[in-house]
Amino acid sequence: LRDISDNRQTQTAADLLKSKNCLGCHEVDKKKVGPAFKDVAAKYKDNQDAETKLVGELKEGKGHPVKIVATDAELKTLVQYVLSPK
Repeated sequence: LRDISDNRQTQTAADLLKSKNCLGCHEVDKKKVGPAFKDVAAKYKDNQDAETKLVGELKEGKGHPVKIVATDAELKTLVQYVLSPK
């Protein structure tokens, strides 16, 4: 059984994906303009620094074509969702 807090985080992540326009370039399971989230998760599967690296890239606009305007907490939620198994 999933903890209810996981459901709240997933809903928050889903809302953020829409509000930050991530879905304009990404999809969960297939490449669009940018890589599929499942492919990003696979790429960073064994990387212990993946969350910090990706949050930093989104925040600074390095390694990602668009700088994401979001709080650190929002970026962390987005990255945790992207890195989670699909």
